[in-house]
Amino acid sequence: MNCWEIKKCSEDERSACPVFIKESDVVNCWDVLKCEESKRNACVAFINNNGQECWKLTGTLCHGNVIDEFKEKIKQCRKCEFFTKYAKRPM
Repeated sequence: MNCWEIKKCSEDERSACPVFIKESDVVNCWDVLKCEESKRNACVAFINNNGQECWKLTGTLCHGNVIDEFKEKIKQCRKCEFFTKYAKRPM
């Protein structure tokens, strides 16, 4: 849940907020990486609806592999097209 949902901010307040992200601006890893439906359904990023910050989750299905240890996962993320393009973008 986002802060603007908890605070019940008006549309004007959300638009003026530097952390507010319009739904249309959200980019998910499964869309960029063109994951098949079966892979999306098996991935914790998709299951938890957290495809915009998948590098923060362990156990994601990345390029066909599940890596449960964060230290190893982030090594793979640094080579990933989605991570290199979106990880530095404000969320």
